[in-house]
Amino acid sequence: MWAQVVNIERQRIVTDTTGWFGSANLSFAGSKTTKSILSLFAGGLLEYKPKSDKDLWLLISEFSLISGDNEKFSNSGFAHLRYNRKLNETFRWEFFTQVQYNGLTKIGTRALGGTGVRIKLTQYEQAKFYLGISWMYEYEELIDPVDFNYDNRLSSYFTFTLLPEESVVFTSTTYIQPKFADFSDYRITNETNLTLGVTKKLNLSVTFKYNYDVAPPEGVPTNTYYFINALEIQF
Repeated sequence: MWAQVVNIERQRIVTDTTGWFGSANLSFAGSKTTKSILSLFAGGLLEYKPKSDKDLWLLISEFSLISGDNEKFSNSGFAHLRYNRKLNETFRWEFFTQVQYNGLTKIGTRALGGTGVRIKLTQYEQAKFYLGISWMYEYEELIDPVDFNYDNRLSSYFTFTLLPEESVVFTSTTYIQPKFADFSDYRITNETNLTLGVTKKLNLSVTFKYNYDVAPPEGVPTNTYYFINALEIQF
């Protein structure tokens, strides 16, 4: 994936049941024309909601590799852990940490952690709107040329999920992450996802993601995007 900012919203499993939940997806493709191309995409999530129904743990990971004739066209991955505490019907408090890398955008390692509030804007089960405001500390190791960044950022997001039918989920999330020391240095990401239930355990997912970074690493464009279809298995 071309991930700069990881969208957690579409990964959340919508359920009122307590216990363990999860999903996994895997796709593999190979072709040979003028070059031999190998593509591999894998990901999964694990969610735990205790019986108290006030706590939520979420672990997410994704990996992608596209290579051909000893050349890597895409090589990225991340792992994200988040804890959510329900304070009342409107406010939640969140803690999160994440590690990621992305060869195409020259991110050797990005490690971050933060905390903040999550505000529920609507009470409708079929139309969920949330606003999130968090502080985030970020360590970033860049490659080619090698550089290191240590930044405090505001990580804010607006997200909504529409559930018009039992087997249809539409989610859109926009993140804005400026530096506290310089608000003119910021990143914006929008991810829109449509998930259709094929069976009770199998989903078809269509995702479009757009990234804009005012100050990307040297040689990386300010705008990146991707579009992907995937099959997801729930358990």
